[in-house]
Amino acid sequence: MAIDLESFANALSENVWFELAFLLVVALFSSFLFTRLGQSKSIGYIIIGVLIGPSALGIIKGTDQPETIEFLALLGSLVLLFVIGLEADLRQIYTKRSMVIALGGSILPWIAGYLVAQAFGFEDEAIFIGATLVATSVAITASVISELGIIGTEVSYAILGAAVVDDVIGMIVLAISNAMVADTGAGLDIAWVLLLIIGAVLFVGLGGWLGSKYLAKLVFNVQVRGYRNKMPHSGFVLAFAILFLFSIIAETIGISAIVGAFVAGTIFSGSALRDGLKKGSQYIEAIFVPVFFVLLGTVVDLREWSFDLVWFALGLTGVAVLTKVVGCGLPAKAMGMSRWDSISVGLGMTPRLEVALIIAYYGFTQGIILEDVYSVVVFMALMTAVFTPTLLKWTLKKGKYMAIES
Repeated sequence: MAIDLESFANALSENVWFELAFLLVVALFSSFLFTRLGQSKSIGYIIIGVLIGPSALGIIKGTDQPETIEFLALLGSLVLLFVIGLEADLRQIYTKRSMVIALGGSILPWIAGYLVAQAFGFEDEAIFIGATLVATSVAITASVISELGIIGTEVSYAILGAAVVDDVIGMIVLAISNAMVADTGAGLDIAWVLLLIIGAVLFVGLGGWLGSKYLAKLVFNVQVRGYRNKMPHSGFVLAFAILFLFSIIAETIGISAIVGAFVAGTIFSGSALRDGLKKGSQYIEAIFVPVFFVLLGTVVDLREWSFDLVWFALGLTGVAVLTKVVGCGLPAKAMGMSRWDSISVGLGMTPRLEVALIIAYYGFTQGIILEDVYSVVVFMALMTAVFTPTLLKWTLKKGKYMAIES
C-alpha cells in the first residue's frame, strides 16, 4: 500500500509533538547513515532535511513551522554556539599567528562575498551574504586533523587556532552586518559604524573577559556548594541561565542572541568546569541541534532555483573557497610556514557549516535574506564542508606530512 505523503504531511502539521518525534527519528537515521559514509552528521541532517522538505518529498514545510518547533530549533542553535564557545580557549590558541591568519581569512571573504552578491543583483542582502562566508567550521576541520593523526603539529595548531579566532570575528561581523542592514538612515554614517564596531568588539571581548573573571568563579562556587548539598547539577543550571542572560543582552543591544550564546560559552573555556559543562550540554545538543539542522534543510526549496541563481550559488562557493585559501594562506606563509603548509591552513579554514548556517537561518527568520538567497548559502556551506576535507588531506601529504597514509 502506497504511503500518502500529503496526508502524512498534514498529520505532522496538526500535531507538534508528532512532528518533533518524526524529526528526531529522521535525524537519528541520518546520523547512522552519514557516519557510515564517512561524512559529518551535520551534513547528513541538512541533506535529509532537503529531502523531506519541499525540494523533494514535501513532508515538512520548512517555512511554515509551529512556534514550538521554531523555538526548539532556536534553542538548538544557542546550545550549539555555547558549545563552540566552550572550545575557544583564549589562553591556548589566541596567538599572534592565529590572529593574523584569521583576520586575513575573515576580511577577504566578507568583502568578496559582498561584491559577488552585488554583482548578481542582491544589493540589499549583500552585506549579510558576505557575513556568512566569514566563520570556519571548526568541527569539520578538527575531524579531518584527528583522522589523519596530526593533532599537536604546527599546521594543526595554526588551523584550529585561527578557526576559533575566526568564529569570534564571525560573531563581530554578524553584529556589524545585522545592525547595518537594520539601519534605515539615508546614508552611511562612518561615526555610527565605528561606534558599532567598538560596541561589538566590547561585547565579545570585554563581556567574555569579565564573565570569565567573575561569573565563571561564581558558577564554580555554586557547583561546589551544590555538590555538597546533593545538587550536583547546580553549576550547570546556573551556566545555562547565564547563556540565556547573555542572549537577552545581545538582542537588547541590537546583536543576535546567538552572539550572546557564543560569548557565554567563551566565559567557561578556561574554567575547571568546562569538560563537565560540555558533557552536560551534549545531552541537550543531541536532542535540539539535530532538529535545528534538519529544519535548515527543509527551508531549502530547489524547485524555485533559476538559471541565474545556480550561477550565483556556484560563484559564491568558488569565492568561499578561494578567499579562505588566499586570505589565510598568504598570512600563514608570511608568518614563516612552508608553501604547502600555508595552502593546508587555507583549505583547513575553508569548510563553512555550523556558524555560517546559523547566521543564514537568523537572517532568513528576520527577513534580512529571502528563501532563494538562504538556499544558496546552504548549498555553499554543504559544498565547502563535503569537498574541502579531501583537498586538505592531499595538501597535507604534499607538505611535511608525506608519511600520512591514505
